[in-house]
Amino acid sequence: MGSVGTQLLDSIGQSNRILINMTSDYNPRALAKDIRRYFERNVYAVEVLIMKGSRSISVIREDTLGQSFIRNFMMKYSQK
Repeated sequence: MGSVGTQLLDSIGQSNRILINMTSDYNPRALAKDIRRYFERNVYAVEVLIMKGSRSISVIREDTLGQSFIRNFMMKYSQK
C-alpha cells in the first residue's frame, strides 16, 4: 500500500470525508484500490475528494461497489 493508502487508513475515526490534494503523479490503479480499501474499512466514510491541478474527482462509497470502479476511476483520473 502506498503513502496515500496509509494516510487514508490513518484518517479513519477522524473524518467521514477526505480531501486528497495530488501534487505528484500517482498510479491511478493503486489509488483506486487504496480508495476502495478505505471505504471497506471505514463504515462511516462518505466521500473521498481528489484535487488534481484544477480538476476534482469525487468518489462516494456507492462508486466503489461496482465491478468497473477501478477502470472508470483510472479513466477519470488520467483525463487531461
